[in-house]
Amino acid sequence: MNQPDEQSTLIEGFPRKGIGNPPSALTVTTAPNETIRTLLGRRTIRRFKDDPVDPQSLDAIVEVGLRSANAGGCQAPIFLVSQDAETNRMLGAISNGLYDEGYYPVSSAQPSTACMVGLTDAFYGAPVVITVFTPEGWIYGPFDVGVCVANMMNAAWSLGLGSCVVSRAGRTFATEAGRDVLERAGIPDGYEAQLHLVIGVPESTEADPYELYPNRVAWL
Repeated sequence: MNQPDEQSTLIEGFPRKGIGNPPSALTVTTAPNETIRTLLGRRTIRRFKDDPVDPQSLDAIVEVGLRSANAGGCQAPIFLVSQDAETNRMLGAISNGLYDEGYYPVSSAQPSTACMVGLTDAFYGAPVVITVFTPEGWIYGPFDVGVCVANMMNAAWSLGLGSCVVSRAGRTFATEAGRDVLERAGIPDGYEAQLHLVIGVPESTEADPYELYPNRVAWL
């Protein structure tokens, strides 16, 4: 394993030395296999075409999510997969209206609710919205949801589709309109919405250039 030099890089007497990222030149083109190429190449997409998502691709993405690692093998997460354009627009508008975290320059290539004035749909017009739920009070909910959503994002990218995680799912489904959707979809009582994952055919895969922040890894 590549080991950074032993010069301390954090201030205020951090007790470990050798803080630093691997000095790797790994890129999409130099990745050792297709899986790692997908993981390195995936980008968040918020600009979608109106094209529907291929049903077989969607089935594969959902299957990947269902088969993701989960705490204790309990398979606690359940999904609501919405391809209903009217429902998605309504919930996207509710989610957008609930955004209250202030301006943040997320991306110029793929603008988000946080940085695009005048945006009205927090689902960005995506034709598919997957909401992941876990049982209320399930302490491993964030772990389970994070793993399955990340896997579905990478599966989508490998199939030529784009995706974006959208938060505020719990607050969105706590509204009267949200509760109506849950009832119509048959989501059982006792489950709470954790995250939305929006998926579609990218209008553009353009991404802002970025570098890894330094000093995110401590080595022993």
